[in-house]
Amino acid sequence: MKFLQTNRFAIHAFSLAEVLVAVAVSLIFGLAAFATNERLLVALKAQKETTAASMMLQERMETFRSLSYSNVADPNYVGANVVQSPTTSEVALGNLSEQITVSGYVTTSGGVGYPSDGSTPNRWLRNSTYPTGNQTLSNSSLATNYNLLQVDVLITWISANGRTRTRDLSSIFGKGNVGP
Repeated sequence: MKFLQTNRFAIHAFSLAEVLVAVAVSLIFGLAAFATNERLLVALKAQKETTAASMMLQERMETFRSLSYSNVADPNYVGANVVQSPTTSEVALGNLSEQITVSGYVTTSGGVGYPSDGSTPNRWLRNSTYPTGNQTLSNSSLATNYNLLQVDVLITWISANGRTRTRDLSSIFGKGNVGP
């Protein structure tokens, strides 16, 4: 009877080179997953900022819509009651700058308003330097010279990925609902 001779000391395993290749492939896969995850988080933060900017613009415009025509045209009233009040949505926006412009849209005689008629609008700037706003341009005769006013709200901020982002919203306000 013949028995098969087996080598008791023979070990079957992976070579060192095979193990190193497997570790390198796993490492590359892990790094790619982390890089993708980081990029996804930046994209989600940017989307959150865009949503906050849209909400901020809507909040600001709704504040103007709640005012009477004469209050929208009054630079002192807008400065004290609108510009100085921060919105609830602006917290998510980094390095925020807000510019509010109230200008004449159609004159009482039916002519074209700002900027074609050379008039001066009411304009405020609110940013980290002027947290309660700074009026840069003033015109106290908007209510008497125009039947329609245009309100522009422009916001600029630095996004999560370092880009400067801008959003704006405009609306037309009429004296006693007079249309163009």
